[in-house]
Amino acid sequence: MAEWLYTEYPELYDAIQSEWDYERDVAFVEARLRAAGIEDGHLLEVGCGTGEHTRRLVDLGFDVTALDKHAGMLRVARSKCDATFRQMAMPDLPVGGPYDAAVMLRGVVNHLAPDALEPAVDALADRIAPGGVLVFDNSPLPPAGNDPALDVGTTEEGQYARIAQHVPTDDGRLDWRAVTFTPDGEWFVNSRAMTPFEDATLSGALDLAGFDVAIHDGFGDADERSVFVASL
Repeated sequence: MAEWLYTEYPELYDAIQSEWDYERDVAFVEARLRAAGIEDGHLLEVGCGTGEHTRRLVDLGFDVTALDKHAGMLRVARSKCDATFRQMAMPDLPVGGPYDAAVMLRGVVNHLAPDALEPAVDALADRIAPGGVLVFDNSPLPPAGNDPALDVGTTEEGQYARIAQHVPTDDGRLDWRAVTFTPDGEWFVNSRAMTPFEDATLSGALDLAGFDVAIHDGFGDADERSVFVASL
């Protein structure tokens, strides 16, 4: 599995994802945390990427510990805000706690293999304080795969292009494959394994870990993902 976009080209990843509505996502999270009486405090972010959600959560007054698997992504994220950044990934969470809340935004849960789901949820439950809240989304991945899609954009360095496709694998997961052409004329192949979880599967894992679960239809308008708000 090649993850060059995250390891070697995190600035390009940041540019490709610049049109994402991070403000909408964080506004949803803020509203759910405020409703639970969480005005500030310690927040755990799993899968922070290049830190766009992170810096907005810091701006809201949270003391954020942000985790990501890739050093390159963390390097970009550290340049954006004053948070505690750690290189690690679920299901292993060798961090302290307890945290008042935790978030996993933009399909972080879908990077887990099916047999890693319950250990990951258990690890989160162990690190969230009583009365705390976990917010995460389930991406609407195509279990049967999809057609290749072309994404063309422009950075300060010039134009890039990416062709990407989800391909089903024999173990019921998806292989997300992409060929990216960089503004400087380089090209590379990227791939990662993804899991198209059913909402019921995620709810079941949360129930077993002791969470009370509510499922919302997206972070806002025209968002097809399911968003889980789970409390202890």
